[in-house]
Amino acid sequence: MSQGQVVLHRVAPDSSGEIDSVRVEPDGSFRFRLPHLPDHGGRSEIFFASVRYRGLLYFGPAITEPIQLDSLYVIQAYDTLSVPPGGAELPLSARNVFLEKEEEEGWTATDVVEVRQTGDRTLYSPRNGVVWSYPLPASARDFQVGQSDLAPESVRFQDGRMQVLAPIPPGERVFLVRYRIPSDDFVLPLPGRTDVMEVLVREPGPEAEFPPLVRGQSVELEAGNVFRRYVAEDLQDTEIRASLTSGSWQFRGEWLALLLAALLAAAGVLAYRIRQRGATPVAGTEGDEARTPSASPSRRDLILAVARLDEEFSRKSHPSRQERVRYETQREKLLARIQRSS
Repeated sequence: MSQGQVVLHRVAPDSSGEIDSVRVEPDGSFRFRLPHLPDHGGRSEIFFASVRYRGLLYFGPAITEPIQLDSLYVIQAYDTLSVPPGGAELPLSARNVFLEKEEEEGWTATDVVEVRQTGDRTLYSPRNGVVWSYPLPASARDFQVGQSDLAPESVRFQDGRMQVLAPIPPGERVFLVRYRIPSDDFVLPLPGRTDVMEVLVREPGPEAEFPPLVRGQSVELEAGNVFRRYVAEDLQDTEIRASLTSGSWQFRGEWLALLLAALLAAAGVLAYRIRQRGATPVAGTEGDEARTPSASPSRRDLILAVARLDEEFSRKSHPSRQERVRYETQREKLLARIQRSS
């Protein structure tokens, strides 16, 4: 843009607001002199600039450190494109729904939606209406907007949908909302294109199913925060039907532990008997050395060994990298022996 006014903003704990403004040069450049060098560690403040272009306000990146002043400061502005009534249809690059089981029935959900706006113009509603909307579980309630590219005043929840009222420029935009789902079973609609869909259930939590998602490897996002992961890719106009696996939580938490303990005890007795047999000399011709029989473990023994290894490793709340490598190496060797014995 070759004309307009750029405004410099300062945000600090004690005060915030506009502190300067300049006109844009014909070549699109502008220049500000800051009141002092930014020092986010010492002053806890940020500087940023904004410009209004074709009725829409665009912001530049935050300046918090002196080293950022060595680079060209760019405010990206776009031409505009009005959306039809009800908003535009946009694909999702990714959607991650974090679920935490409530004490009674239901879930607490944190829904992270990454929208892909592939055009070269900013989408807006000329009548301050809906720019883009997306359905949430029909029973969802108690909506809150989290820290993301979505300001609380630019979204509303109506008719089971999250409705975005703010303009959406080109590129990736991340929207984060939180809500409650009062029932254990629910339907998560996924209209249009979704590149990657993940549901992550915080542990400890009940066993559940989320077809067409499949169980993946659990992830630890922070120390002590482990999530069971369900994932699918390249989805088109589908829905996820979430449901608890009947009775699986009680079995997993109580009966499975008892069953595993019994199996491990049986494996210990079997191993002891094998060692006892191996210690008995075998008769041979005079002068021959005493030989012990070579007792190869059965396929069942190897499977029990894998179960014992998994159980021991699962008890480590924060395994080191060395412990993890040792566990994975031993497990791969046991699995290879099981495959050869099949």
